[in-house]
Amino acid sequence: MTLDQIIVDAKKGKRHAQNLLIELLWSQVYNYVFFKIRNEEEAEDVTIETFTKVLSKLKLYNEDFDFKTWVISIAHNTMIDHIRKSPVLNLSIDDGFNFRMLKDSEKSPEDYLILQQDTDKVLKAIDLLSPKYKRIVELRFLEDKTYKELAEELDLSLPNVKVRVLRARQLLAEILEKEA
Repeated sequence: MTLDQIIVDAKKGKRHAQNLLIELLWSQVYNYVFFKIRNEEEAEDVTIETFTKVLSKLKLYNEDFDFKTWVISIAHNTMIDHIRKSPVLNLSIDDGFNFRMLKDSEKSPEDYLILQQDTDKVLKAIDLLSPKYKRIVELRFLEDKTYKELAEELDLSLPNVKVRVLRARQLLAEILEKEA
């Protein structure tokens, strides 16, 4: 099966093709992000987020452009968004040059109230997930387990864990979008 055929099938929503896309491009996306961020967990999170966006925007992909370049550009933009949201994150722009991006740590009472309301919405949405997705979300995002720890605890392969986290995030986003 060629990459073009995999893309066509993935656009049709075929899970096997979507999984193949992730497997084929995971290391390229991860390595690109890790080279810039230099943090394994952050790079994994950005990579998962990238593939969430890739799969949700797959129908917008224009075949006139190289698919891998399109995916890497999504990874780049996702990484920039992730860095902006991170309180402190080392980022390598050039070889050997690091800088820190700091976020304003002073939050107003209104910010805390909004954050609490958002947290409550997310927790209610997590409860609506099927047990296998609910468990992986709890372990990854609430207990802050690494992908390797998830694989060991759930007795899954690492690629399987990555796909399950990706699907759980997609389902969670759909639930939150419906409730908005």
